[in-house]
Amino acid sequence: MITVALSSSIGATRDRVWRALTALEERPVWDDRVIGRVTLEPAGLESRRNRSSPISPPARAAAPGESRRSVRWRYRLSGIPLVMHEDLLRVCVGERIESRISIGSLRLEQVFTLHAEEDPEAPRIRLGMKVISGNSIAVMGDVVPRLDVQKLMIELVDTTLRQIRRHCEIR
Repeated sequence: MITVALSSSIGATRDRVWRALTALEERPVWDDRVIGRVTLEPAGLESRRNRSSPISPPARAAAPGESRRSVRWRYRLSGIPLVMHEDLLRVCVGERIESRISIGSLRLEQVFTLHAEEDPEAPRIRLGMKVISGNSIAVMGDVVPRLDVQKLMIELVDTTLRQIRRHCEIR
């Protein structure tokens, strides 16, 4: 197994960072790898919509008390458009989110943790992200070796933390 864990200090409130992680409408705003949300619609509804639209309808935030158990995104991994399926496993509100992620044939466990930092000037949150994946990924009759998977995981975590920090500090 490959484990990559990094953290970033973000100049924002805990609520702001938590909202960036959990509100469905915020994900496409801060994550430039997200192309749109995949929605499953009842039969017949699609024919009433504009079929040429490449992006799903706007996502909405989960209502208070409503749990976002599973979501699918159109997602670009290393420039390749795929579907990312995210299953929420455990949540400790305001502190920790554990998810199971699949992006194409890549499977990983993802954990976000939030910790307040002592800063008399302004609120700061230490956002940690850890991913655990297998040693290889099967792709089109071949296997991506361990070192390449490790590089991919480091890039995934680093990019995610940088994008969240930029998004939360701007707003």
